[in-house]
Amino acid sequence: MPYSLLNYINPVTIHTFYVSLFQATGVILLLVLLGVGIRHMVRKNPNNLGSETENAAVKDSPQYPRGYNILWWGLGILWLIDGLLQAQPPMATSMFVDMDVATNVTGQPHWLLVLLGAGIQAWTDHQIASAVFAVLIQMFIGVGILLGYRRPLGRIALYVSLLWSIPVWIYGEGLGNLFASGASWLTGTPGAVIFYITGAIWLLLPPKYWTSGKIAEWTRYLMAGIWLLLAFFQALPGSGYWSSQGLYNVFRYNTLMPQPAILLDPITWAMHQSSLHPVLFNSIIVAVMAYLGVMMLIKRTGKLFWTVTVLWIFASWWLGQDFGIVGGVGTDPQAAPLALLMMVGGWWYARKVESNRPQTVKPLVARSMVKKLGWVSTSVITAVFLLFGFAIPQVVVAQGDKPAPTPHYRQAASPTTFNPHQWMQFNTQAKTVHLLLEASVNRFGSLAFDGYANGFMTITIPKGWTVDATFINEQVLLKNSAMIVPFAQLQQGGPFTPAFQGATSPNPITGANHGVVQHFHFVASQDGKYAVVSAVPDGQSDSGMWAYFLVENVSKPKITVK
Repeated sequence: MPYSLLNYINPVTIHTFYVSLFQATGVILLLVLLGVGIRHMVRKNPNNLGSETENAAVKDSPQYPRGYNILWWGLGILWLIDGLLQAQPPMATSMFVDMDVATNVTGQPHWLLVLLGAGIQAWTDHQIASAVFAVLIQMFIGVGILLGYRRPLGRIALYVSLLWSIPVWIYGEGLGNLFASGASWLTGTPGAVIFYITGAIWLLLPPKYWTSGKIAEWTRYLMAGIWLLLAFFQALPGSGYWSSQGLYNVFRYNTLMPQPAILLDPITWAMHQSSLHPVLFNSIIVAVMAYLGVMMLIKRTGKLFWTVTVLWIFASWWLGQDFGIVGGVGTDPQAAPLALLMMVGGWWYARKVESNRPQTVKPLVARSMVKKLGWVSTSVITAVFLLFGFAIPQVVVAQGDKPAPTPHYRQAASPTTFNPHQWMQFNTQAKTVHLLLEASVNRFGSLAFDGYANGFMTITIPKGWTVDATFINEQVLLKNSAMIVPFAQLQQGGPFTPAFQGATSPNPITGANHGVVQHFHFVASQDGKYAVVSAVPDGQSDSGMWAYFLVENVSKPKITVK
């Protein structure tokens, strides 16, 4: 993840996310250790009997093609990578929704927009819990597949992957953008999840479907259909890829992602060249995918075919899909490596059966040693997760560094118990209002004023009234300030200047430390739409730390909240 993104993430949110993740993982690992230990004690048998049973199981196990093994281990590794990517700091913040999930709404039909909106809202309402759950379930799928090769654990992980893949394909990938205008393989259509689902189904089928060649045949038709469909989408005049701006915008989006120059320069070259020669570039793209689809249908797949396949998948993965993980909010390596995995494992090697050689005593002894090492390593990892999840945070709190909001703000964040007038006192005869602004954290872990972020609180002041403001920084890890600015400055992301003379706390750029109380006053002399922001240049406003400030011709001031 680019370190620059950390400047726009609330440290309190990061702390809460990782503490919750360590706590949940530690408890789960502890339960797994207890369950396996109890199972081992119940099913404990003499060594010779266990060896004979294991030898017989290996000898009688069905034969699987090499493609089965390639697909199994490939899916396990990719799911594990997905789980690790989901554990990046932005995944527990609104940055993940804004830069990843929300990008799927462009060009979608209305019925899908409604569905995506509901999913985005549900994730945002519980963003830390959702992020923790996503990490845990994907790590379970990956570890379960890798440790459960041709065992019940592996099959359970595959079934879980099917259940998890459906909402990910809908909400995380917008149904692979199949219904969006401008659907293209370069942007990830039909979605990586399609290959996860297909791979899991293939691996769950009985061995006869592999040995008979049905899996290979089905995969050949599936991949041929996908390439031909994508070529059709790419060639549609309505897709816009024949114009100078079509492919240019695809590549340009990737150039906006923070990444090393060695990765960025080829994308920049493709961006400029595609704008100069759009017909040539799009014709090549359409022709390549059509060639792959037709050759798979007529079974003309020699060295030339595989050379074109590998070059095309790698080039599109780099230039179009930006490797899927570049930019800091990628949750998977995108569709390109999964398409290649499916073509190699599910088709090309799907009929090449590997013989199962009977295991000897030495491998069984080695397996016993591996089990013991597994017990020890898992126990150590469990202890580490429990330590960082429970013990260390308590020590931090005991030392006075409280990353979580105080109970006062937890209550204030609930609309049912929030009394907005506690933040305001006014005198109609003197035309003065005292306003209390506290830099806090809302119940989602986001930076906020008085417990509300992203404009969910609106302060309305009568025109001409004098505002006496008290600012308190209740955030432990960040310096903050308070400033009333024109709303246009908030939309532009700064720089910030006071909308009225004196409408800022002292030293607004430097900010105040935790617990510091500051006072300032000003006259709301001009009606209009303004915003309360923290002017410290650490990304607070980008993280949602702002509130509406309206000056209108009203009889008395008020605060409203959503």
